[in-house]
Amino acid sequence: MTHIIKRIHEENESFQQFLTGKLRDYNNVHSTHHRDIRKAHVPTIQLKVEQEGRMIAGLYGSVYWGWFDLDRLWVDADFHGQGIGSQLLREGEALAKSLGATRVKLTTFSFQAKPFYERFGYTVAGVLPDYPPGSDYYMMMKEL
Repeated sequence: MTHIIKRIHEENESFQQFLTGKLRDYNNVHSTHHRDIRKAHVPTIQLKVEQEGRMIAGLYGSVYWGWFDLDRLWVDADFHGQGIGSQLLREGEALAKSLGATRVKLTTFSFQAKPFYERFGYTVAGVLPDYPPGSDYYMMMKEL
């Protein structure tokens, strides 16, 4: 039997939500961790640094499954090299540990902060070469 595949040419949020729901349903059946996390309170860590009312740095992540999922760490370019990112990372890790995290995961591009994270003991868990073209995409992790 041949099935007809139809391309959707315009952004379709209800289609995306339908697929997300179906994938969640599947995961709920096959993974107790996925099923349980949907009902749980997932703590977030949000840290910011301001100077004269201006946001110059911040960190955001969440803690679940024993991991700190470090989603964003940013320092304004005018403040690079002043230790702000290091302070944010240390504080975020400490808070995550206090919330039960034993490991950290994050992603970064080769043009971003890979050497920075390596200085703090992060190792590469996986890499997508030439993504985007001319750069590499890294998943990194660390034991707390």
